[in-house]
Amino acid sequence: MATELTQEAALEHRVAARVFLIMALFLVAIGVLNALGLLTEAQRDGRTLDPRVPFILELTSVIAIMALAPLVILFERRVPFTAETWRSALVWHALGSIAFSMLHVGLFIVLRTLAYALILGTSYGFFTDLPTDLLYEYRKDVFPYAVLILMLGLQRSLEEHRREAEAARADARQTGKLTLKAGGRTIFLDAASLDWASAAGNYVEIRANGATHLARISLAALEQLLSDAGVDVARVHRSHLVNRAKVREIAPVRDGDFRIRMADGAELRGSRRYRSSLPA
Repeated sequence: MATELTQEAALEHRVAARVFLIMALFLVAIGVLNALGLLTEAQRDGRTLDPRVPFILELTSVIAIMALAPLVILFERRVPFTAETWRSALVWHALGSIAFSMLHVGLFIVLRTLAYALILGTSYGFFTDLPTDLLYEYRKDVFPYAVLILMLGLQRSLEEHRREAEAARADARQTGKLTLKAGGRTIFLDAASLDWASAAGNYVEIRANGATHLARISLAALEQLLSDAGVDVARVHRSHLVNRAKVREIAPVRDGDFRIRMADGAELRGSRRYRSSLPA
């Protein structure tokens, strides 16, 4: 139990660190581009604009967002979007986005006030019409908030998928068994029982023990699992791989490709580019 909690904490730490870094780089890049855009517009319109002002405005906003990012990360961890909770999560994150925007405005006002005083030697004024200004900022703040939430969910999904793949490979090496996902089901197969496998869209059709299974895995990942389990497999086509121990006959066909008859009676077409993977 303690190990599982440690692994979960490590996963969440990786998710948070990667999303924070990506978000920071993305926002800084956008901020610099926006600042340069403001300078270009001022020059085109014949307006005098201190070149430091756009960068102060943009980068203080970025700093404020990134200062709030850890709070958003913690909040998303408490209220994640899942198939069961997405409705309530939507409500909570709508409220969260409002709080985020209010805090963002408060922080960048403080930062800009300091920057204007220390760098420009002048004062900073923000509010002209409080409700209108806050609504304007909220419309802008919804985007980074939503991007942050989406990135956290996506990165967590990728990390969980990678963890499952690593666990499946370790299990294959230790036990010689395959652990495969098929929709909401989990399939356990003796790796050596596999006859052949064929790509089928986002799934792989697997023939083993006289039965056919559809597993959500790539053919390359399945090939790696089988190799980890010690099964002598060969890719014979971009869409097919076979257990060499289950190959019963190899016969050429006219165009240079070849036909493979398996132990279960199935016939697969092999591509000439993969011919060297099987004995002549």
